[in-house]
Amino acid sequence: MEITKEYIEKNLEKTQLAVNSVEVLENGEKLFDMIERYVSDAAYFLEKENLVSALGAVEYAHGLLDAGVYMKLFKIRKNEGLFVFGTV
Repeated sequence: MEITKEYIEKNLEKTQLAVNSVEVLENGEKLFDMIERYVSDAAYFLEKENLVSALGAVEYAHGLLDAGVYMKLFKIRKNEGLFVFGTV
């Protein structure tokens, strides 16, 4: 698979939509802050054309979102299809 700027932009957009689709519950603030930082890092790396780091950061952010949902630190408010555990 070739990593392209367009692929990362699509994933970054999807992850940002997922970030905006959850409610942070009790004890989820630290994890949510970390997720936002990874999303920001991904955008920075993309801007610098460091595609490997951008992809790693955005995928890690989305994985942490899924983990937060699974651990009941976040509640999905919309766009359930963006989450692995959307039906939990």
